[in-house]
Amino acid sequence: MRYERLWERLLEFLDEWATVTEVEPGRLRVVVDGADGTLRVVEILMSRQEWDDMVSIPFGDFAPAADEVRRAVLALTDDQRYLVYENYELVPSTTPVLPVDPEEERLAELARRHPEGFGRWVAIDWDGNVVDELGPPRS
Repeated sequence: MRYERLWERLLEFLDEWATVTEVEPGRLRVVVDGADGTLRVVEILMSRQEWDDMVSIPFGDFAPAADEVRRAVLALTDDQRYLVYENYELVPSTTPVLPVDPEEERLAELARRHPEGFGRWVAIDWDGNVVDELGPPRS
């Protein structure tokens, strides 16, 4: 596949089923007509490069990546107005900032409490012999 004009193609795709405006670089406003006649405004926070990455890395083609954007827009709940790019996907959010991941917050708290580190990484061969270790010294 040739990865040309991906951003422009995304805007054209969005305009086929919604009204899209590039408010500023990396910020798209998408207005969708609801089934009940109401308008739904969604903002997508994603740069051109992030869109290129989303198309080329997890999807490998424009069509499935664009379909995922449509699915994400239409799946938002009433309190979610934003889709924020993170690691090849659009994450629903109530604010333009990514919601805090509880697991990441838990790991950050553990790291604050244990600056010396916790746990060990150990690589073993097929016979069960330790071939490499990483982490604090064994007690």
